[in-house]
Order: sequence, then structure tokens, then C-alpha cells
Amino acid sequence: MTCPLCQHQSSTIFDQDKIRSYYLCGNCELVFVPREALISPTEEKKRYDSHQNSDQDPGYHHYLQNISQEVLPHLLKSERGLDFGCGATKILGSFFEQRGHSVDSFDLYYHPDQSIWDKKYDFIILSEVIEHLGEPETVMKRLSSILNPAGKIFIKTKMYPQKSQFPNWFYKRDITHVQFFNQKSFEFLAQLMKMTGPEKIGDDLFLFKE
Repeated sequence: MTCPLCQHQSSTIFDQDKIRSYYLCGNCELVFVPREALISPTEEKKRYDSHQNSDQDPGYHHYLQNISQEVLPHLLKSERGLDFGCGATKILGSFFEQRGHSVDSFDLYYHPDQSIWDKKYDFIILSEVIEHLGEPETVMKRLSSILNPAGKIFIKTKMYPQKSQFPNWFYKRDITHVQFFNQKSFEFLAQLMKMTGPEKIGDDLFLFKE
């Protein structure tokens, strides 16, 4: 089974439930769902539509505001950022704009503005996005290529627990979550992007720096 992050074929079964199997890469330790088991883009979009967070939800506002407050101390004045995988709303970006930063918001299904790939950014945020990526190696290398010198990538996701706890781990139950990281797989990701990290700077929030 080929790892979607490092492309090694030394993966072994890590867990299996009624819906799908999970493999552990013997090289980078990514836990992943085989790519042939991923749902279609149409089905994925339907699932996002069914539980899309509303811009009128105070709880969702508070959640995103907390993320911005954890990221802001690591930014310089008036930096240009990208909220990659923002969902249907652009709320997270607005919190940074209120503090003097300019932010573009991209989402494959809701805001698919391909012009982001022709721009350069000082920081990029992926808030509960990386676990959804069908091609994490390709996407993360491409994102790192549009960073300015000394750029930063902020990734919010949950690291997977030890094997005995994985079967009951709530985070894997979302069928759109198709890979999970630990310290070693994040370190491999940093090397892939030619960056340093991960540095944990908040609640399930990790910083990678050039």
C-alpha cells in the first residue's frame, strides 16, 4: 500500500472498521485510508453541505477567533495570508483583516479561485483541512511554493492516538478524514516542504517555518 505523503510502500494495516481500513506507513508513520477507498468529490461536497458551519453561529465564530488569537502573535505587521480550505464562509480571514492583514480565502468547493497559485503569501493557514486532502504530498509542496521567504504555514489538526485507542477515536469517524499525523509524519512533512517544524503553538495547532 503506497503512502500518500512519502510514497513508500512499506505500509501495514493499523485498524479496520465496518466502513474502511487504515494503514500505517512504515517510513513516515502517517496513518491513512487507501486512496481507492475515498468517496467521490460529489459525495464529499454533499457531506460538507449537510454540516456546513454557519457564519451566524456564535460558537463557530468563537472557535475561529481562538485560532486567530493563537496565530496572530507569530505574524509581523500587515502580512499577506491565505486561508486554504476555508469552507463556505470567510470568517477566519476576516479576523486577520481586522488586525491589519490581507487574507485570501480558498476552498475547492465553495471558493475555488485558482488565482491563489499565481500569488505569494507570508502565511498560509489550514484549519482542519490537511486530514481531508486526497493528495497531501502534491498539495503541501504546492502551497509551500507560494510562500514568500521566511513564510509560515499553520496547520490545525488532531494527532492520532496510540493504536489501542484508535478504534474508538472520534476523529477518524468522519469519512472525509483520510489521513492522520503524528510527530514523525509532521517532521517528514516539514522536510517535504523544506521548512522547520512542527512547533506546537496552540490547541492542535502547529507552525512550520521557512
